[in-house]
Amino acid sequence: MIKTKKITYKVFLFERVKKKVQFFDREIYPLQIRITAGTRTLYMKSYFFNLLLQNRYQRVTVGNNQSISIGDVIAFEQKLMDYLLSTEGNISPDSVRQQYRSLCRDLLQQLDDAFKTFMIDFFIDSNLPAYALFLTNDGCNYSSEFILKNLEQSLQPGMYDQLLQSAAEKGPPYIPLIKFFREKINAPIPVLPVYIWQQEAVSRTFRLFAQTKFPEYSRPADYINNLLTDKSTEVYY
Repeated sequence: MIKTKKITYKVFLFERVKKKVQFFDREIYPLQIRITAGTRTLYMKSYFFNLLLQNRYQRVTVGNNQSISIGDVIAFEQKLMDYLLSTEGNISPDSVRQQYRSLCRDLLQQLDDAFKTFMIDFFIDSNLPAYALFLTNDGCNYSSEFILKNLEQSLQPGMYDQLLQSAAEKGPPYIPLIKFFREKINAPIPVLPVYIWQQEAVSRTFRLFAQTKFPEYSRPADYINNLLTDKSTEVYY
C-alpha cells in the first residue's frame, strides 16, 4: 500500500474474476486500482492495461523489438497516481478518479485513429480502394506506425511521397508525434498520456523537434492541445 496525504492507492491484479486475459505472451488477471480515503473506497480498471490488450500494441512491440511486462504497466500506473495525489485539489477518491479519467488518455492512440481516417480518405481520393478497404476492415488491429512502414514498401515511391505530403497538409500530426515519442520519450510502454504531454519541458521539446524535423507541418502542438479540451475522449471505467 502506498500512502500520500490522506489518500492511499494500490495497483493490483484483480484475482476475484474467474477468467484471466491474454497479455502479450502470458495469461494474467486484469489490473485494477484501489483508491481509499477513510471509509471511502473506489475501484478503477487500469486504463493502460486495457489499452495494451488491443491487437495493435502486440504488433507495435514486435515491430520495434520492444518487450512489455505487467511490471512496466504497474509502474506506469503508479507514476500517474503519484502525480495525481501530488496535485492540489485532489482531496478525495472521487476527485482523483475524475482527474485520472482526463489525464490518462493516450494521445498517440487518439492521433493514430485520426490518422487512419485520413489515410482511408486519401486512398479513396487516389483511386486505391483496396488500401482503403483494408484500413476500414482491419486497420484497428495495427498501429499507423506499423502500417506506414509497410506502405513504404508496397506503394510506388511517388505515391508514398504524396501520402506524406498530404498528411502534412490535411492529416493529424501523428507522424511527428510518433517520431518524437520514439526518439525523445523514455517510456517502457508505447503510450503518451495527457499528463506527460502537459509538462512544459515535454511540449516545448516537441515544438522544437517538429520545427526542426517536420517543418512542413503547421502548428502540430496546437492541434494536440486542442484534443485536450475534447471531453468525449475522457475515459469512463
